[in-house]
Amino acid sequence: MPETAADFTPRTPSLRAGDMTLDLAPEIGGAIAGWRSGEVELLRRMGQAALAARDVRQAGCFPTIPYSNRLRECTLRFRGRTHRLAPNFGAHPHSIHGNAWQRPWAVADMGAASATLVFEHDAVGPRAAEWPFPYKATQRFTLDAAGLTIALEIMNTGDAPAPAGLGLHPYFPRAANTRLTTSAGGYWRNDEAMMPVAFEPVPPAWNFAEGKLVAPLAIDNCFAGWSGFARIELPELGRAISIAADPAFGHAVIFVPPGRPFFCVEPVTNANDGMNRMDKGAADTGVWVLDPGRALSGQVRFEVEKL
Repeated sequence: MPETAADFTPRTPSLRAGDMTLDLAPEIGGAIAGWRSGEVELLRRMGQAALAARDVRQAGCFPTIPYSNRLRECTLRFRGRTHRLAPNFGAHPHSIHGNAWQRPWAVADMGAASATLVFEHDAVGPRAAEWPFPYKATQRFTLDAAGLTIALEIMNTGDAPAPAGLGLHPYFPRAANTRLTTSAGGYWRNDEAMMPVAFEPVPPAWNFAEGKLVAPLAIDNCFAGWSGFARIELPELGRAISIAADPAFGHAVIFVPPGRPFFCVEPVTNANDGMNRMDKGAADTGVWVLDPGRALSGQVRFEVEKL
């Protein structure tokens, strides 16, 4: 009998170290299906229905490659050329997070506490509408008794310069006493279409430098001049998670959707719609331009502490 969506069971190989367990979903966007310390879920866990449906939007974390967040009206402008991108987010008018999060990744290496996943995009035929430049992306997961390190890389495998970015989109548990501490030089105010229109000082309501409860907030904005460090306190779960990102991750997207049991602190290299802003001459986009054979890489460390 042919396999149906209900029959599909993706591979979810697990890494283990100490009381840590990391479940991966390589075939579902190279995503993390779950991460726990003992019985405590540190990220949103993909349920069986989400796994069977290959619904990466329900993952615990996925990579945002070759760019983070949105490109306005599914359009990329780069060095005098305009590329129309295929819509990849339902009826949403903008393309979002690139294409790596929506494609299967291959397992290049798997050990007891580490794994390497690889995705290669050839930009041939209809795949050019996903992204017009070929690249190879790599994720290296290393689990230890104190936390998780994720190393990301994108390499230009084409024969011409290409814009590039990296990011992670983790979903953390959110409860009444969940507290976030982090700092940034400013933030991008969005228009009604959720696109950046002005860079402004961080408003007091969203200033996390001294720590702030996230439960009452509603945010979906990019913060620039990010310190590269964040601390998430989860007293209901008896855990705290510290994020330490390489300097390449100069931006962070903070996403706190109203009424949902999760929120996101996303270490990313580029500002929202940064590639199109770069084409207009902006110098603060965080976008890299990679020559053929060159790569952009960086790592993010998630350290866990018992409260």
